[in-house]
Formats: sequence, structure tokens, C-alpha cells
Amino acid sequence: MTGAPVPPDVLAGPRLDLVLVTVEQLLARAAADGPVPLGYADPEDVLHPDRSPLRYRVAQVTADPGVNPWLLRLAVLRATGEIVGLVNFHAPPDADGMVEIGYRVLPAYRRRGYAREMAGTMWAYAASHPDVRVLRATLAPDNAGSRAIVEGAGFRHVGEQDDPEDGLELVYERPVPDYPPT
Repeated sequence: MTGAPVPPDVLAGPRLDLVLVTVEQLLARAAADGPVPLGYADPEDVLHPDRSPLRYRVAQVTADPGVNPWLLRLAVLRATGEIVGLVNFHAPPDADGMVEIGYRVLPAYRRRGYAREMAGTMWAYAASHPDVRVLRATLAPDNAGSRAIVEGAGFRHVGEQDDPEDGLELVYERPVPDYPPT
């Protein structure tokens, strides 16, 4: 992946800006007992270690700060500047060209289509990247909302995995040449 483009600091969707959380912000939150300045109001402490993938992403950027553009992003409602959730690639594209996303909409903002927009914006960027060949999402079997999002985007169930923290997860994938959904 040397020399390949990296995601920009902001990925723009129709209503949301997906704003990169900097290495400095990640490390500051990992070292703090509470929220750190993110440039937006953060009443729910969106990077709280118990409610975000902070611990995984800090380990990744500590090992290689260059991976950060592929990691955590704030989902910011452009019209108001409110943080409505988090979205991230789990890592840069792997050797097979696969990228996986994860997302979380804060409870006060659910059922407004933000998760679909976050996922679609991330997938659209990934599908345009020369190193990405497969899009992946994993979800709990009882997560009907996420299943509707991934199946609605044309992803196919390709297997299951046992996540040490989250338990059984369904694995969905879509080849990049078949993206975007019709």
C-alpha cells in the first residue's frame, strides 16, 4: 500500500461529515479520565473507552501512525455541528484488498437514516480506492437494523465468526466491482 492514497480528513455524505479523529485526539482520550476537545460538542463522550473502539485504534496508531486515516471518524451533522455517532474502518485494506467498517449512532439520533448514510459514505470511498477489492461488515445476528443496511446495499452473508468480545457475528461482504448498490 506504499504510495497509495489515504482517506481524506473529511468524507462528506448528504447530511453528515465523517471527520477523522486525529492521532493526538485518540492518544489524549486514552490518557484522560474524561472527554477531550474534538472540535464539536461531545456531551456523550463519544470516544469513551467502554463505548468505542478506542483501545483497538490506539494500539494501531501507536504501532503505525500512518494507518490513522483509515480509522475512527466522528459522524457530524453538517447543519448543526452535532456529533451523531462514530464510524471507522477497522484497518487499512488487508493483503486481499478487504476493508471492514463498523459504526455506532448515538441513542438520541437513531432511526433517522444516519447509520445507512455513514456506512454508504465509507463504502463509497473504499470502493473508489485502488487497493480495495472487497467491502465487509460484521454484525450480531439479532441486529436487524444493520442487517437491513448491509443487505440493502447488496452485501451477501458469507459466513460467521466468533468475536472474543462480541460473540457470534454474521459476516457480510460485497466485491468492489459490484458496488455501488443499484
